[in-house]
Amino acid sequence: MSLNFLGSIDTITKNYLNMKVLAFGEVLWDFIEGDKHFGGAPMNFAAHVRKCGGKSAIITAVGKDKLGDQAIANIASLGVSTDFVQVHSSAMTGRVMVFLKDGIPTYRIRKEVAYDYVDSKGIDLSMVATYNALYFGTVAQRNPVSRAALYQVLDASPFKTIFFDVNLRKHCFTADIICQSLKYCNIIKMNEDEIRVLSKLLYDQEMSVNQFVHQLKAEYNQINIVLVTLGGNGCTVFTNDDSYVVAAREVDVKDTVGSGDAFCAGFITTYMKTGDPKKAARIGNMVGGFVASQSGAVPDYPQKFARKIEILSDPAS
Repeated sequence: MSLNFLGSIDTITKNYLNMKVLAFGEVLWDFIEGDKHFGGAPMNFAAHVRKCGGKSAIITAVGKDKLGDQAIANIASLGVSTDFVQVHSSAMTGRVMVFLKDGIPTYRIRKEVAYDYVDSKGIDLSMVATYNALYFGTVAQRNPVSRAALYQVLDASPFKTIFFDVNLRKHCFTADIICQSLKYCNIIKMNEDEIRVLSKLLYDQEMSVNQFVHQLKAEYNQINIVLVTLGGNGCTVFTNDDSYVVAAREVDVKDTVGSGDAFCAGFITTYMKTGDPKKAARIGNMVGGFVASQSGAVPDYPQKFARKIEILSDPAS
């Protein structure tokens, strides 16, 4: 599969009007310093896609419990479609204990929860086919049941854009999971710490960012864009022809929970509109920085900020 940069005005307009993004993965509740927060990286991503002007849905599962009922209500309230949300009869809704140190989160993720058991037979593939982009990560692949459901979706649907957010969490990934994921995606996002982990896991040596990306693109030549996030310093964008750093504006960080998910949403919605990875990275940095400056993974966008995204991501700007 190849992802060509969008060139013609007609193609850009078509993608702009049909900006439907499907996320696959975990919906859960984060318990942070005694407070309960709704989230999960794919859920946060789908919510930010809506805030950035796209349509979104999530393939996931929740438990037949109070937290599951609240999760479905929250998904709908965020404007994300619940068409693909399954309710598991026995597994509980996902939950995570989050510990913050200097604003940086660490996680203790509950195992054997509902999103580990997404049933492939319960996914309407004809509805899936109406979406033109898919986002997925690694956490929901830790169980073979949900992993098989994800691969069914990827195999059955001709998505133009497949975005793999590596998003490594302890005990939630293996070399096989990473390699299979790399075979499907055409855009991948990771940070420098994840590159250190993956280079040892996949190639048995610690590589520099440039070395790792070069090796990755040589082995998986359908990957056209590699995004390496640099925290408050922005990101590096690697395309088939070039690489460049896209700087981010400095913000006062409250917490970084959800900022990476927001970056991905800002990037993918802008890229689908414009076909311009540099512009998409600038918007991704802006949205991710805004979220890091707020409390919570999906804060409200002030009207002025939402309008700024709309203007800056316009194909004509």
